[in-house]
Amino acid sequence: MSGVSDVNRGSGREAGIFKKGSTATKVSSDLFFTQMKWAIWFVGIVFVVYLVVPRFVTDVASLHLHFLAFIFQPTKIFMLVIGILSCFAFLGYFVGNGITRKDYFIGSAVAAIGVALCIMALASALQGVLHFVGIFTAYVPNTGHGDILGVESAWLVPFVVYSLSVVAYYVAGWLISIGFYRYGGFGGAITIISAIIYVGMTDMSWEGERSFHLFGFIRFSSPELPLPLALVTTVVLLVIGLWVLRRLTKRVPIKID
Repeated sequence: MSGVSDVNRGSGREAGIFKKGSTATKVSSDLFFTQMKWAIWFVGIVFVVYLVVPRFVTDVASLHLHFLAFIFQPTKIFMLVIGILSCFAFLGYFVGNGITRKDYFIGSAVAAIGVALCIMALASALQGVLHFVGIFTAYVPNTGHGDILGVESAWLVPFVVYSLSVVAYYVAGWLISIGFYRYGGFGGAITIISAIIYVGMTDMSWEGERSFHLFGFIRFSSPELPLPLALVTTVVLLVIGLWVLRRLTKRVPIKID
């Protein structure tokens, strides 16, 4: 994978270099910086869309949001995609260089959390810049609400909510990739279904009484949860998802190209 190769090219690392310090920490830092390169491009592109598109399209409700709320849905897809890349791009590389499956798992999980937090921090900072610019210019920042919470009410709450939610999408993508990587097409199909249910449960923790559509024809909804319970539910779902992933990656056969 070129992204990982770029991280290692400058120092010419071999397997033994990972023994310096904590191996899991080394893996997490390598994965974090590789994925953050993608994330910076992603945030930049979404920010340009956020600034430009409303000037030409004015009747789309999703364009009248704070940037933190606007980037939330695209970030779900971004995290899902890099989660899918987790096994195919990184597992064989790290294990092939002498890293244990456990250290790969810990490093990938920590990196995913770090990337999610950094994306939301960048989005919050950019929204702050827009408000600052609005003080001295005629620019009027969007003041709409997010899909889950009113962003103007408190910055910390939506920041935490969005970060936890997008990590769940990384877990879902990771689950899909390990399903295909370890079990082939049939296993991949099962994990796709499992991932859809998993992210649906996570979204329902925050979206109250909105209905969740499964496969376009199965519909069910959940009662609106109070904020503390929704937080606990999401954390529990993340722990369960990571536990399942640890079980699946613990003895997965490695495909070395």
